[in-house]
Amino acid sequence: PKFNPNTFKRILKMLFKFYPAYMVITIVCILIAAITACMPSIFQKIIIEDITSSIESGVSWEVAKDIIIPKIVILISVYVVSIIAVTLYNQLMVVVTQGFLNKMRCHMFEAMQKLPIKYFDQNKHGDIMSHYTNDVDTMRELISRSMPTLLQSIIVVVGVLSVMLTYSFWMTLVVISGVFAMALFSKKVGGGSAKYFMHQQKAIGKTEG
Repeated sequence: PKFNPNTFKRILKMLFKFYPAYMVITIVCILIAAITACMPSIFQKIIIEDITSSIESGVSWEVAKDIIIPKIVILISVYVVSIIAVTLYNQLMVVVTQGFLNKMRCHMFEAMQKLPIKYFDQNKHGDIMSHYTNDVDTMRELISRSMPTLLQSIIVVVGVLSVMLTYSFWMTLVVISGVFAMALFSKKVGGGSAKYFMHQQKAIGKTEG
């Protein structure tokens, strides 16, 4: 089936319903990690420019260190904050993901008990159990990896693109052209492999049935 944005919205709604505080903290940590991942490139450029200008102007280290060392300290602090944010959101995602899958299975089981008997006569037991195992396990990949990576990647791409534009506008255009070419190629390959994924899921359901 084609991608349905309403389904994705329902998953997000359920996540915030089950873990309102954890989800907010996790998103904040992901944002911090993504922002701090872009900042070192900016600070490194500034530090290198300060060192170069100090050498060219013949300024002694005693004078230059008052300008350079504070920026190096800030750069180290950025790395430390990034490590803390990544560690925290990874730990929170473990709790949120496993807890959500457990609640999802319980929710499905409660709904299944209200189904008519003919549903179980018309569907194989393997297909029904596949919803609890394979389908819910696929959601684990979505929640624990795909969603955080998507959010973090968007921020990193915007930040890196800004840094690239400060270095060279024309080289940035070359990179963007390469990215678009890769995206078109990936879309073509991914679209061709989707049918094999569907065949695989049907074969698993048939085997378990």
